[in-house]
Amino acid sequence: MGLCGEDDGVGGAMKVRIVPAIFVRDMSALEERLELYEGLVKRVQLDVADENFYSQPSLEFERLVSQPTTLRRDMHLMTAEPIEFLRTCVEEAVELAVGQIEMMGSQKEFVEEARGLGIKVGLAVDLETKMSELDWQTAKKADQLLVMGYGLGNEKQGFNKKALEKIKWLREKQFKGEVCVDGGVNERTIGSCVRAGADVLAIGRGLWQAKDVGKEYEELKRLAEAAVKS
Repeated sequence: MGLCGEDDGVGGAMKVRIVPAIFVRDMSALEERLELYEGLVKRVQLDVADENFYSQPSLEFERLVSQPTTLRRDMHLMTAEPIEFLRTCVEEAVELAVGQIEMMGSQKEFVEEARGLGIKVGLAVDLETKMSELDWQTAKKADQLLVMGYGLGNEKQGFNKKALEKIKWLREKQFKGEVCVDGGVNERTIGSCVRAGADVLAIGRGLWQAKDVGKEYEELKRLAEAAVKS
């Protein structure tokens, strides 16, 4: 499943990857978070959210992507018309651009534009968005499909099991790319996500708020490995 030739994966036939998710509202927090993960992982997900998705938006896209780092970066675009950010993603060497479909004019145009620019591309669905809203002929060609574990802007609600049904649906549809779950993934929920078919686990609070981030990362890897084998 997924882009499983990379490092940092766990599992056998199924490679599962833990990707720290970074949602910040100021540069100092971004710098601290990147420094925290450098040397621990090779890949992170930068989250950019505008007022259409969050009452308190994230740090601006341009500032997020301009911050130097040795880490490979995915970009989760929770914005109106994410296609407008693709060219800058390429210029800033972002490896994967994932756009929320809810404020996207055309899923097909978004994916085709990314392909034309030579960047990996993904589509994301919010918790309450029906999977029937995915343009499947387009979505099945994406490098990643992302499922939110809680509603955008409602992280205090915690992980919702609706996400597991969406993950299973994607695997039942024989999707061959990465299936990412983002939001509410922690020690209690990581196993069910992996068993449902997720092979990328975007983890924010469940990782960076740990007393010892390195130990927590290893524990999450252990739990993911156990779920792969179960």
